[in-house]
Amino acid sequence: MKNKIIALTLSGIIWMSTSVFSQNSVLPEILNQPSKGTVAQDIIDISQNFLNDPYLAGTLEGPEEKLVCKLDGFDCYTLVENALALALTKKSNQKTEENYLKILQKLRYRNGKIDGYTSRIHYFFEWAKQTERYGYLQDLSPIFGVKLNKRIDFMSQNSKLYPALSSPENLSKLTLTEQSISKIPFYYIPKDNFSNYVSLIKDGDIIAFTSAVAGLDVNHEGFAVWQNGKLKLLHASLEKKKVIISDETLNQYLQRVKKHSGVLVLRPKN
Repeated sequence: MKNKIIALTLSGIIWMSTSVFSQNSVLPEILNQPSKGTVAQDIIDISQNFLNDPYLAGTLEGPEEKLVCKLDGFDCYTLVENALALALTKKSNQKTEENYLKILQKLRYRNGKIDGYTSRIHYFFEWAKQTERYGYLQDLSPIFGVKLNKRIDFMSQNSKLYPALSSPENLSKLTLTEQSISKIPFYYIPKDNFSNYVSLIKDGDIIAFTSAVAGLDVNHEGFAVWQNGKLKLLHASLEKKKVIISDETLNQYLQRVKKHSGVLVLRPKN
């Protein structure tokens, strides 16, 4: 019961189907499942529905900026935000598709407002801080980690990689956003220190892998999950081309990938 695209524009909800996508959706099934208790527990339970779904990049891009909900394939970012939005919907008094879409829009867009390409939050660090301001998450990185002074400007410095930034207006707006993000204190747990904090990580924590690449905040993200006493990563894996729970431990993955400098730890609030 999958394969549905849901799009929300400023004028209302549009249910889109083509020959590629069926009319069925896993969404009602997920919302009708009983809550496991906490938001974090629901996140892991919900994400189980997406295991082995394909890794799909660029699903949010299009000629017109609108809220796209695609539940038959994910990149690492869309898996995290969709699972969180679904879990928050299940904990609310309105366990409806419409409320889920409202929450998803609130998470994905700056102040929840759709106003073109640059209103969408493109840097995960900004997404995390906005979500924390909403009271949905707690960023534990300032508690566990150290401060990192880093300018966030990868997109503007590599604008040719992003078709929407061929517009001078979009590029100017994005540059101003990057300057604002760069002023936010950035704390992370360096990869060499992460093993000291493994025991403090809980199921459903969002783990974002900070980047050693100039100008970039985060390379990848997923959910922490404990299996048989080992901390694993539930994520949309580009390497495996699908949503998986990693065979290697989360720390092994962190140490193996050279472009990862460390992690952010974001804990869902109940």
